[in-house]
Amino acid sequence: MTRAEYIYNSKYYNGVDLIQLRPRSFAFKTIKTKDGTLVGLFQGERGERSDIDFVIKILIPGADKVMRPPTHTFWVVDLLLKIPEFKSEVREIVQYYIDYYERTTPFGSVEERNNYQLETVEEISTRYVQLEQPYTLSLDYVATVIELFCKNEKINPGAYMFRDLLIMLRDYIDGRRHYTEVLQAAMPGFR
Repeated sequence: MTRAEYIYNSKYYNGVDLIQLRPRSFAFKTIKTKDGTLVGLFQGERGERSDIDFVIKILIPGADKVMRPPTHTFWVVDLLLKIPEFKSEVREIVQYYIDYYERTTPFGSVEERNNYQLETVEEISTRYVQLEQPYTLSLDYVATVIELFCKNEKINPGAYMFRDLLIMLRDYIDGRRHYTEVLQAAMPGFR
């Protein structure tokens, strides 16, 4: 299916914006990835700076599909699937995002957040194009959600769960963690 052929559930996508039903709101930013997944950023309400907080939701192609938050399990399992053939490349990507996490800063204003342009996706998608495989997520989707989760966690001082998940995945690749520990850490609600 080509990009032009993607069909989405019209309850959640009007052709321009993703729409959250309860409470009804429109995404302030909608990103379309190569595999047709729509990634929407909605106003959040958590933390000291709830004005710049955001919630990520995705909608995959299909007239009957439902918009939902992407769990960390999606991108973690996708990278785990790529490790047998591309171990060093996956480790480089994970280390890249650990380094990105350390140097990135939270948004300074609602305007900065709303006008944000992804910083890492083109580089990762171009440098590691060989990781694009049938039956897995597109690499630009994986890069998009990892970058956004890095930015989002930085909004809340003292938050560390996402950073620790990246470190645990790197440690697994290096043989210092067990596969099940990585899966457990990626599960919703893990602390």
